[in-house]
Amino acid sequence: MKNRLKIIVGTILFLGTLSSLEAQIKTVKTKTYKTEAQNSEAYKSMAFNGAWCWFSDPRAVYYEGKYKRTYGGWVDNYGNITIGYYDHDTHNIETKILKYEHEIDDHDNPSILFDDEGKLLVFFTRHGYGTSRSPHPMFLIKSKNPEDIKVWEKEQHLFLNDDKEKEAKNASMNHDYSNPIRLKSENGRIFLFWRGIDGKPGYSFSDDTGNTWAKGKVLYKPDPIYSFRRPYTKVYSNGDSKIHFVFTDGHPRNEKNNNIYYTYYEDGTFYKANGTKIKDLSDLPLYPNELDLVYNAKEEKAKAWNWDVAEDEKGNPVLMYATFPTDSTHYYNYAKWTGKKWLNNVLVNSGNWFMNTKKGTKEAEQNYSGGMNIDHENPNEVYLSVKRDSFFEIEKWVTKNDGKSWKIYPVTKNSTKNNIRPFAVRGAKKGNPLQVMWMQNTNYINYSHASWTGLSFEERFQSSIKLNIESPKISDPLNPDQILDVMRQTADWQFANPYNLKRILEWHWATYFIGLQSLYDITKEERYKEEMINVGKHANWQLDPKILYADNLAISANWAWLYNLEKDPKMIENAKYALDIHLATRRAYRADVTFAGNPYFDEWWTWCDALFMAPPAFAQMYKSTNEKKYLDYMDRMFWKTADYLYFKEDSLMFRDDRYFVDTAKNDKKVFWSRGNGWVVAGLARILNVMPKDYPNRVKYETMFKEITSKLLELQGKDGLWTVSLLDPSFLNKGETSGSSFFVYALAYGLNNGLVDKKYTAQVEKGWIALCNNVNNNGRLGNVQPEGIDPKPFTAKNWHVYATGGFLLAGKEMYKMESKK
Repeated sequence: MKNRLKIIVGTILFLGTLSSLEAQIKTVKTKTYKTEAQNSEAYKSMAFNGAWCWFSDPRAVYYEGKYKRTYGGWVDNYGNITIGYYDHDTHNIETKILKYEHEIDDHDNPSILFDDEGKLLVFFTRHGYGTSRSPHPMFLIKSKNPEDIKVWEKEQHLFLNDDKEKEAKNASMNHDYSNPIRLKSENGRIFLFWRGIDGKPGYSFSDDTGNTWAKGKVLYKPDPIYSFRRPYTKVYSNGDSKIHFVFTDGHPRNEKNNNIYYTYYEDGTFYKANGTKIKDLSDLPLYPNELDLVYNAKEEKAKAWNWDVAEDEKGNPVLMYATFPTDSTHYYNYAKWTGKKWLNNVLVNSGNWFMNTKKGTKEAEQNYSGGMNIDHENPNEVYLSVKRDSFFEIEKWVTKNDGKSWKIYPVTKNSTKNNIRPFAVRGAKKGNPLQVMWMQNTNYINYSHASWTGLSFEERFQSSIKLNIESPKISDPLNPDQILDVMRQTADWQFANPYNLKRILEWHWATYFIGLQSLYDITKEERYKEEMINVGKHANWQLDPKILYADNLAISANWAWLYNLEKDPKMIENAKYALDIHLATRRAYRADVTFAGNPYFDEWWTWCDALFMAPPAFAQMYKSTNEKKYLDYMDRMFWKTADYLYFKEDSLMFRDDRYFVDTAKNDKKVFWSRGNGWVVAGLARILNVMPKDYPNRVKYETMFKEITSKLLELQGKDGLWTVSLLDPSFLNKGETSGSSFFVYALAYGLNNGLVDKKYTAQVEKGWIALCNNVNNNGRLGNVQPEGIDPKPFTAKNWHVYATGGFLLAGKEMYKMESKK
């Protein structure tokens, strides 16, 4: 009882001290203005899979030469180092993976520098040693052509840390973070800054555009009061003559009093903000007591962490940093040198850390704030990630009095995901529509997926890189450009909102990838193909072990399709083996396609969905290998199922034989919308591959024409189809998964002479209705959840297979409307 009382009293005293401390923290005056802020998912994504840290910069740069483009760099959750750009004239986004499977760690994000010709120099590092006992280098890769990210020179490995600078035998020699700067006043010399020996900031330079480098030197060194005391560094230059630096003592997790220090470099010498000389470059390292103490953590009773540094129009430094009265209380601060003194203003209590800390665990990175960044073209404007209600939102803050008061302009609002680590695009002057980029988190437990995290692969970070450019409004769904817009929006939304990743080899995801192929076929945008390759590599191009189950064959069509593009035998080996097992063990004369009471129902194609999952996979394998045996096997087995389940009187197919006698409430047969969608979409996929002179092709075409003709009769006034095709009263509203497959098949039929052109308007009506069910974020709603027969659904219901069907339909609609 006494112990419990002590705990209660101690807690009360602690909370009282905390409340008193926070009461002493005075924040600036603010006024929030109404803007057109949207849910973050309504904005364009440069990457639907990407993340970055805030200690490698610049992460995004606007460059205007032959083109007007904003370039950005990130690392995805497969460990790929990626560069991309947004073209301001075409509005297209292009991406390129520079290094595959580098490390799943957002600290590895690349930094970007341009040379005089407009060629890109991209630097990146590896945060951890991984399984290697040797330190990793600084990586540098250069584009071969100006303003181009398609072709790159050979990757350089820069071992810049100098053993002579090493003070302890076991000191770390790794290279972490990359910050390149190029100075005009020093004949274009490139300075490169990183975290180096024993975690201390290091630097090197190159006078030949990065071909050769001087030996690295330790730049800054706090007292070594514990091993691997690692200060954090922020660096900035406008490219003329000055380089601004902000340092800490160490990591705030390890420092009770983590201060903020400042210095600048010019013409071989380091100075305080007032111009007092500290020392020459040749006399390094710098020490904390030599620098400007911008923020004194001991006096303020709160440790700090640096976030950004810039300079104003007079060349004076502007800083941003976070302070922590407690680890769960994060304040954002803005500091500015007036020419005579430092002004520090506390802007806002931003909330606590942003990570999705696992229940039952203690958060390891309690000082990970949402983040802040200065607009370096106008340092009176900053971008903040602030927790508003339940989620972190991006806001633009503007001051006209050195930070004493601020106007707030929300960028995102009413978001359902955390929006963090904003970065003001370097070089984006006033009037540039793309000013800020940020991370949007679907899931973020840890920055890494190293073994020490204890996370499953499915639990690794899932983030997007967003742009402050809203996704296009779909005002004319029949305009080919807008068809592509809505296809991209739905595809990007789906990647940012993944269905159960443990089931990524199953039919749900396979259907989505089949649809994604359609988007790539039109746009040739690498990010979509590369994400499918990512999945394949992670799965080692396997199938689910239960390979006789038709649904598990769907993914093999994706592997075969990728093989057609990449010609990598690994992609197809396992799929080919699985299909060969079918050929070796499944005989048509032994086929038992009954479902009810059949203990082996899942080893044959006993349900109508199977006709989308398995037969097109064999057809695709035929296309990939030119081995006719796959097409012949498909042909034999397809008709075993189709002849059994197809009810010619209604030109529709039962889901399985249990529905032969089952009826709806109005005593009409139960023909499930999505089930028939699987069938007719499967037929379209088969016909798309099958040779025109294949003996049985006419039979497929006949069934296709019969079903599509019936579907045109059953289409609802809203342009969609109900879940129970012959019983619209069951749920009298359109459902989008079945309707997506129907629109796909009908548009395919129109494009290939299998549906009469007089039905064009009807098919267009169906596509328009589908687009009307895509919200501003890109989510296709009104999808019946996973099932086997008609069931209720709501506008909020979505699923990957429906998005896959929508993308299939989109491709055919694009082809159809582009002919006009």
